[in-house]
Amino acid sequence: MNIVLVDDDIEFSNKLKVDVKLYFKQLDENINFIVLNDSFDTIKDIDQIDLIFLDVDLNFEMNGIDIGAYLKSKFPKIIIVFVSMHEDFVFPALSIGFFQFIRKTKYDFDIVKVLKQIEDYLKENLKKICIKMDGRSYVVRLNDIKYIMSIGHDLYINTYQKEYLIYSSLKKFMDQISFDELVQIERSLVVNLNFIKRMDKTSVITLNDEEYFVGRKYQDELVRKYEEFLLR
Repeated sequence: MNIVLVDDDIEFSNKLKVDVKLYFKQLDENINFIVLNDSFDTIKDIDQIDLIFLDVDLNFEMNGIDIGAYLKSKFPKIIIVFVSMHEDFVFPALSIGFFQFIRKTKYDFDIVKVLKQIEDYLKENLKKICIKMDGRSYVVRLNDIKYIMSIGHDLYINTYQKEYLIYSSLKKFMDQISFDELVQIERSLVVNLNFIKRMDKTSVITLNDEEYFVGRKYQDELVRKYEEFLLR
């Protein structure tokens, strides 16, 4: 799991890094931890961010809320935990759809609660599947899949990192997984609800502005699942 900490307070960054790494070590999680204290530029080169602790009030060109909005558009499933000395910053941060808020003034109380909430969320949402391609096995997280397209007996699984090609029917693959955010919209196409920018009953527009039409058979189910997804 890739964890990033963005905070210009070096002393606080070091304390948070120690606490987070210790917590995830106890869970037997392998993590890659990146700390940014004086620049945001390098974060744009990171291929995947699963969890970020982000100071709201930064001495960067962009403040924490602007950075959060940018990362949310790039990584729709990112877990954003804002941190701040100022508790009232929680209100402007609401526009981002963040996961939690850590008050630096009440750090010892908040960090315990927030790390437990993150653990519970990861157990529920980071489901994985093993895919075999070209003689190799790949572990793919289901929420990284943008869409699945069936062409003949080939199945194209497109993720945020790469595309996988396997020999399988769409039905067989979908029967192997249990993940409500992957929804079938055509006989040969499944999309991730997180990858949808907007939709109506007959079409969806994805985050990269591609449009897909929704088959009549799948329209009611798509609307129902999308409404449930938005209400979570």
